[in-house]
Amino acid sequence: MAKGNKKIQVEVKETPNNKEGFTELELYVNDEKIGKLQQVEGQSVIVTTNSGTESKVKTVDEGVNKLIMEYNLHQI
Repeated sequence: MAKGNKKIQVEVKETPNNKEGFTELELYVNDEKIGKLQQVEGQSVIVTTNSGTESKVKTVDEGVNKLIMEYNLHQI
């Protein structure tokens, strides 16, 4: 028997470290921080999970997807 659907709230928040040419975002699922994304203008996005694992992706959207997949993998 399958589990019922749960409501999940996903938020992307800017951090105070943002400045011209540098972007830092934190990703939250149900008010739990699951990782952050950092990008220097013109370079790849660095994705960091809560466990400290870092990887590079081409876009912020890819980074968000990667963090959500990683979160789902370890929550099941």
